[in-house]
Amino acid sequence: MPLIESENLNTPISVHFKMDGPAFTDGIPLHLLTSSLSDLQSILDKTYLGLTQRKRLSRDDRSHYYLLSKDIKHGSAETDLGVVLTGIQTAFPFFSALGPTGLWEYAKQSFHFLKFVYSAMKLGDQPTYSWSGDNSQFYVNTGTQTNTYDAPVYNIGQMSVNNYISLAKPIEEKVVDYVAFGDSAIGTIKLDAANADVFSLPSQIETTPLKLKCEIFDFNKFENIGKLYVPPGEAAKEGDYRFQVIGDQSTTQYIEAMLRKQVAVNCLREIAPNPFSPEKIVRFQVISVEP
Repeated sequence: MPLIESENLNTPISVHFKMDGPAFTDGIPLHLLTSSLSDLQSILDKTYLGLTQRKRLSRDDRSHYYLLSKDIKHGSAETDLGVVLTGIQTAFPFFSALGPTGLWEYAKQSFHFLKFVYSAMKLGDQPTYSWSGDNSQFYVNTGTQTNTYDAPVYNIGQMSVNNYISLAKPIEEKVVDYVAFGDSAIGTIKLDAANADVFSLPSQIETTPLKLKCEIFDFNKFENIGKLYVPPGEAAKEGDYRFQVIGDQSTTQYIEAMLRKQVAVNCLREIAPNPFSPEKIVRFQVISVEP
């Protein structure tokens, strides 16, 4: 796997987005379009965060870095997205050597890295990792092949994998044939029927409940699913997680929970094999929520 190289990483780029399939026969389903564009935004956001070694985007970050949609074409979900980086070199000087092209290159490398390690897991191989002496690169060995990547790719991949899982879901459900970002000039990130299931590893729900203090920041009352943030010091690693509400609970309490900075949830862990550690929390199955 070649390392990230380009003659001019500061060159402005336009990322072509296209998603097509049976769902687009009679028009563009907005929930599919907005969800997929949100996942693309999140993938590039996490690439930005991985390169700046930040945990969250600030309002000032967003004023300097964002995606700009040029137009939406009919017949399929299709648009051109400009990657905008302005005035950011003062805060992060190394971005003067990266620019929009460098950001996109790291996003692509992270996608190929994830496909590589998850494909190994599908075959029953647990990847192992080692680092160069100056920690600028890392090496992934699956037992049959070793690939080399630039150091930021490791964290970017871990942060963005859930977005690829989300993008793959409508393909696995056969309502979308493919989703692709990029083009022949800048390279492509593409998920289709041939590779959409690569991130699907079998999961199991544990039987021992645990209580977590967390912040619920997203909830869909129609599907009883949402997202929560676990702070440091809890019984799960700090980070954002998906959750599913178990049983016939009132959705009102979860909507109200989003108004509070912190709540407690009683839940079960749903775990799956993970290429980065012995196991990964896929989501929390929430039994109840407390103020």
